[in-house]
Amino acid sequence: MSEQIVTALLSGLVALLVAAVGAALTLAQQRRERARWLTDLKSGWALELHRARLESYPEVFRILGGLSHAAGSPLTAEAAGQLAVALNGWFYGPGGMCATATARGAVLGLRHCCRRWARDGGPRPEELSGWRDLAVAALRRDLDLPGLESYDFRPGSTILADLRRELEDAANHRPRPPAGGGQGIAGRPGPSARRGLSARRGPSVG
Repeated sequence: MSEQIVTALLSGLVALLVAAVGAALTLAQQRRERARWLTDLKSGWALELHRARLESYPEVFRILGGLSHAAGSPLTAEAAGQLAVALNGWFYGPGGMCATATARGAVLGLRHCCRRWARDGGPRPEELSGWRDLAVAALRRDLDLPGLESYDFRPGSTILADLRRELEDAANHRPRPPAGGGQGIAGRPGPSARRGLSARRGPSVG
């Protein structure tokens, strides 16, 4: 085989190798750009979804406020029927379009409970408070505000003492380790976690 042929073959192999490396680099660059585009798209979608929830969720929280023990006049079956209509309007509006499946299910369960009470009458259903708490917990979780807090502000309440201590720590910017286990302010153990103030175990909000 002559030297010219060998040189031509080597040149061809080098050209093929360079072309293959260039194609691989181009493909990798395209994949990185596509991944970056998808990340930006998902981030933008998540931001817009959160904004939509911040705009539409206050309405349903005002509706749920009618089921609070501190709402004023005692809740009646007729008022529960009106709340069911209001919840239905929210569900089929912007709020229901941006809520998670869990939140929608809780709102539907509460709507069904209120509607059934308005239809059948009688005393306040026992499960009404449970459905209300589930709806509040699910809606708050959609806003990255999970949990149902226990508010007991009577003199001598440990919860009131915990709140005062945490407020003092936040004001002084020097967190102190509270007594007991659990997770407290600034990542330190605290009694609030020990009591399990969560949507499942926490007491009913007012």
